[in-house]
Amino acid sequence: MPNDPQRQDPQPGRGLQQAQPVLPAQRREQQAPQQQYAEARAHRVLDRAADAVWREVRDFPALAAWHPGIASSTAHPDNPHVRDLVTTDGTRLTEALHAVDDTLMSLEYGFVAHPFPLTGYRARMEVRAEGDTRCSVTWTATFRPADGGGAALAAQFEEGVFAVGLEALGARERG
Repeated sequence: MPNDPQRQDPQPGRGLQQAQPVLPAQRREQQAPQQQYAEARAHRVLDRAADAVWREVRDFPALAAWHPGIASSTAHPDNPHVRDLVTTDGTRLTEALHAVDDTLMSLEYGFVAHPFPLTGYRARMEVRAEGDTRCSVTWTATFRPADGGGAALAAQFEEGVFAVGLEALGARERG
């Protein structure tokens, strides 16, 4: 499905051609308005050490080990930076890891294949130490909704995915 707008290349930039500058005289008089991005965000302070939480978050293919909404999570057979997910309600997703920073304890990923009415989904998880036995975790995502402002879809991610996952991370055994 090369033209499927909900299927995104896990290796962005591959096959791009060099852009040519557009001179002012070549610009169109009226350009289509650019779709606004929506944002979903959840933040929790956990009574767990940051390094223990980061080990779990950092294990990108193992999301099902700690997120109660994910029934299965496996590394894609052709690329360990891509995970195939099945949610507890049977929804299938594929996500690609774009960046990991072990020093800052952050990672970024995006959708490769999904059923949601959006494009340009990019998510980030950050773990921050708050002493030796506590940490804070922030999970955010930005995306372009297919129509409307995206508030309902952002709330679905915030409440149904991010908050649920962060609560589960906090409830896990300290380590």
